[in-house]
Amino acid sequence: MTIVVRGDEYILEQIEKQLSKLVEVISIKNCSAGETTQRMTALIKVKASGSSRGVIIETCEIFRAHIVDVAENSLIVEATGSEEKISSLIRLLEPYGILELLKSGLVAMDRGEKTM
Repeated sequence: MTIVVRGDEYILEQIEKQLSKLVEVISIKNCSAGETTQRMTALIKVKASGSSRGVIIETCEIFRAHIVDVAENSLIVEATGSEEKISSLIRLLEPYGILELLKSGLVAMDRGEKTM
């Protein structure tokens, strides 16, 4: 399980101490952002009828997002990337009407040959 927290050394130390008290926790690894690759995935259902459909598709292409479902009056967009990228895409799609939104939260993996 990946848990993403932001805080100073004291806060991170306290979180580690509390987690280590849990019986189910086998190990804890503190990974800094520079040592890991981090991504978030989002599924966004957007109203898309008439002339707005083309603009929405073009916006998705700019963000390298994929259209994974097409209905008469909506599209489902799948996007993967940084928190900032996902937030920017959502902000641009909001004026068209977001019907549903699901985000995975951040997942992270060590860079290079290291393993978690």
